[in-house]
Amino acid sequence: MVGRSPGVSWFAELDQSLLADRRATASGGAPGVGVSQTLRAASSLMSATMTLTLNSRSDLVEPAARLLASAIDLGDGGTAEQRRILELVVHNIWHRPDIDVTSLEAMSLEEAEVFRSDEVVHRRLRMFLVLLELCRHPLSEEQVVRVDAYASAIGEIDDTGLKLARELVRESHEDAADHFWLAWSSARIKLSEAVLLERYERIGAVDPELVAMLKRLVELPRGTLGREYVEFYMGYKFQFPGEGVDNPAFFVGHDMTHLIAGFGPTGPEEVALSAMQLAMNDSDEHWMVFLTSIAAYEVGISSGKTDFAAKDGVLTREGAPELVFEGFERGSKCSGDFSRADHLSMAHLPISEIREMYSVPAPSSPFPPFID
Repeated sequence: MVGRSPGVSWFAELDQSLLADRRATASGGAPGVGVSQTLRAASSLMSATMTLTLNSRSDLVEPAARLLASAIDLGDGGTAEQRRILELVVHNIWHRPDIDVTSLEAMSLEEAEVFRSDEVVHRRLRMFLVLLELCRHPLSEEQVVRVDAYASAIGEIDDTGLKLARELVRESHEDAADHFWLAWSSARIKLSEAVLLERYERIGAVDPELVAMLKRLVELPRGTLGREYVEFYMGYKFQFPGEGVDNPAFFVGHDMTHLIAGFGPTGPEEVALSAMQLAMNDSDEHWMVFLTSIAAYEVGISSGKTDFAAKDGVLTREGAPELVFEGFERGSKCSGDFSRADHLSMAHLPISEIREMYSVPAPSSPFPPFID
């Protein structure tokens, strides 16, 4: 531990802090250190929200739709899944329900170069190009070459998602997975619960002290982030971080983010959560989170180091694409990125209060059951 005497347990101190905040809140007194830390963390993240629009360029919506439609057209107009995803982008994200994505005029590579001059626009287009590309099953060399050509035309070719698609068709599935998970590992560290990383260089997969601290959150009232975190793990019979789960510092923050966002742990909800995070904060790390969920649930690749069973084609399930785009839309309306907050300092707060703090729109299906 950094800056503390060897005999002092930080987890024990955090336990005391959480319970002190609970007592202060219940008695109407001033909030403790946890609340002030929470508010400081929240205010520092309030300006991170991204725009899913084309840099507010409404005049670019139809040309952008033409580009995406052209990139997926291998003589079939794109697959049914690709066309549905494109329709949701154009209708729900760019708010042009009048555009029929099946009857758009093709766009040449020369025309596509019009998007090069605006970095925000071609970054956004690259993200949707990758999503559409990975939604073709089976992924083909022809699809990869075509998407790469349009990505190059707009000035976006050096991207982890584009590389993943290339390797999936040109190398072994296992090699592509290994390279992708290596890229994800560096992003995962940056997205781990910061206070845990600050206190330890590495928290091992087995850490009884961490487990004990997390399980003590059950003493908090129902509806608080900490209590619902424990209920979430117990309800789904998940291993707690510290009970053998790899990267426990990541999963503490990730699963508390699930609860604040209002998405459960199913495949479609995992992808929807990652879409919401990307919409809250257009960072390279959140792009990797989104890619990872697509890799695990749409493409069907997973790290050989875990017992997680990857799935494919999750966005072909009824209602799944709509749920993912709900994530995009709700994330774009948040006032800040709660996934990067100090979640442990907010454990004593009602989830409803945290949602209000970040202007989180209510999910279409209430989750978790108790938020007050």
